[in-house]
Amino acid sequence: MKTFGLPKKLSISLCTILLASSPLLANSKQTNKEKTKELDSVTIIGSETSNYLTKEKPSLNRTNIDIENSAKSIQVFNQDLIQDAQIQNIEDIIQMSSNTTYQGDSHGRTTQIGMRGFSSVPILFDSLKITNKIAHPEIYNLERVEVLKGPDSLQYGESSPGGLVNLVSKKPQKEASSEISLELTDNNSYTPKLDVTGSINEDGSLRYRLVSTLKYDEGYTNSNTDTNRVFLAPSIAYDFDENNTLTILAEYTDETSASAFGTYVNSKGKLVAPLKNTISNPDEEFKKTQKIVGFDFDSSFDTWNSNLRYRYIDYIGDNGNVHMPLSFNEATNTVNRAYAYQKQEFQEHVLQYTLNKQVNILDFKNNISAGIDYNKAYSKLDMFFDPFAAYNIDISHPDYESLTDLSDHSGAMNMSKDKTYVKSWGTFLQDSINLTDDLIFSAGVRYSESKPQNGQRSDALTPSFGLVYKITPQTSIYTNYSESFNPNSANDIKGNILDPEEGKGYEIGVKQKLFNDNLHLTAAMFKIEKKNIALSDPNDPTNQASIASGVQKSKGFEFDLSGQITSNWSIVASYGYTDTKNKDNNDNELRNIPKHTANIFTTYNLTSLNLPNMYIGGGARYLGSRYADDANKIKFDSEIIYNATLGYKKGNYRVNFSVQNLTDEKYVDGALSSNARGTRVYAGTARAVMASISYRF
Repeated sequence: MKTFGLPKKLSISLCTILLASSPLLANSKQTNKEKTKELDSVTIIGSETSNYLTKEKPSLNRTNIDIENSAKSIQVFNQDLIQDAQIQNIEDIIQMSSNTTYQGDSHGRTTQIGMRGFSSVPILFDSLKITNKIAHPEIYNLERVEVLKGPDSLQYGESSPGGLVNLVSKKPQKEASSEISLELTDNNSYTPKLDVTGSINEDGSLRYRLVSTLKYDEGYTNSNTDTNRVFLAPSIAYDFDENNTLTILAEYTDETSASAFGTYVNSKGKLVAPLKNTISNPDEEFKKTQKIVGFDFDSSFDTWNSNLRYRYIDYIGDNGNVHMPLSFNEATNTVNRAYAYQKQEFQEHVLQYTLNKQVNILDFKNNISAGIDYNKAYSKLDMFFDPFAAYNIDISHPDYESLTDLSDHSGAMNMSKDKTYVKSWGTFLQDSINLTDDLIFSAGVRYSESKPQNGQRSDALTPSFGLVYKITPQTSIYTNYSESFNPNSANDIKGNILDPEEGKGYEIGVKQKLFNDNLHLTAAMFKIEKKNIALSDPNDPTNQASIASGVQKSKGFEFDLSGQITSNWSIVASYGYTDTKNKDNNDNELRNIPKHTANIFTTYNLTSLNLPNMYIGGGARYLGSRYADDANKIKFDSEIIYNATLGYKKGNYRVNFSVQNLTDEKYVDGALSSNARGTRVYAGTARAVMASISYRF
């Protein structure tokens, strides 16, 4: 493993950040009204106690309805939680929601989430559904993470019946605020960070924000490739008047890291090698570049508001030369590998418009929402594969060969695909009606359409209904019925594309405010069915055609808790139970889905010990046993992963020390595949000791 001069690189990085930030901090003069807002903001930022309860309207709800008035289970995880827990990746936040699991990153390409029994949960960016996006997006640029449970294609179209996730990025603020921080880990890694925002002109109508991080990480594996990551996110906002605001934003990510092909387990579901052993080649490099540009145009008036969003995404994921794992021989503990060259390119245009209007009809208050969205996603693949030159290693005691190049494999098969695209669009209409002050009924419907460049069109009509009854100002019950869809890519024996996968779900729940409304509890029971899953057609002699007859079901219950028990004691906790059945496979459980999940993270400010600036905290995540394969023959053990944290906050300073995976558990996040070639999995990360210091000015 390579080593570098940490102090020298660190000094250069910090100096670069400080110099870049200085010209941006010039104008902090505000009007009297704005100074009052600044005082409120400083009060929150400078607080020595944390509050994990977010009372803002969730951005993923295009209808602008509050969480308490929504007939859905929605959780929001804010910056206080992200900072206190020193969370490194979005999956570590998302998993805090009940019945939610992380299942791997598809070779470092995209984050895979399972929810309420179903995989391929979409991850939205600023309430926009993006087809192709980078894995492990920069968490420092997030204002909060929002999770919505159950089938819901009403507002966003193609989706998993499990739910969806929304990442809300930081936006320009009128009040001047700057933060510089440094994070270190025991992997000989460091990450300096910068976040500056404020007004450019006197009245605050023109404002900016710049978020930037640099990351260097040697990692805990025996790869010779270290992680080097540069992230920049500039944005600027302008108020045309008090009703209309334009925000222009961009993101740039450039990262080089080691290949991520996972590892293997044996027929008993046990890891067969130390986590440090890479199963491909230690000299491989995965280079990822993502560029995003776009704008938001927001209009807000007394009885209506609208939002127009646009993003252009350009992503390149270049694995280059790899010795890719093909199979695992348990008897000899050998991984068989072959040469491949892989490069993927994606470009995408995403456009979305939403209009919300409040109107009284027959003396009933109506919140009417209408929206339309359009997406055009391009993709291109360059790939060469040589299965005839085998590279075998003993995975427990690997003796790696030199990494070869395409020029060394004249017989490699060209598996490249020309640039092509998929176009999709949809429109929805929803009305939320206050039948009484305490009874809210909502109904909506969406039409969606998707068409590949050289394929057949798929469309779907998906309704949604909900009912909320407020028993008291602190207690409400809700129920909903909703549907989801996802286009199929498989063809039947006549060459026609299969009907889209369809999901439908029923849910009943309760939302409760506790401890003077500072702690919120959501509990729910649900039942979901997914059908039209592509299965191999038994009447096709070529074994190439499919039929859409697969049915999968899940049912269960869950609760989610977040907020403050006392002014010094903050908590996030959840528990979920999911029972899944694959109706076309002897009612077997769906793979990678545990019956039980549980999470808790809590911090306590030590005011009672006369240490008002100190806090201690910790957490635990329980991941129940689950199967790696559809046949339910290979099972992963249940695991508990512990975290601990100690922090100091006073005024503008913040110091945090934490240990992730405190007991260094060896566990599996999810199985990538399981068949006669072996069971390849993504293993959980090893124990990591982290320290961070930040200063806000």
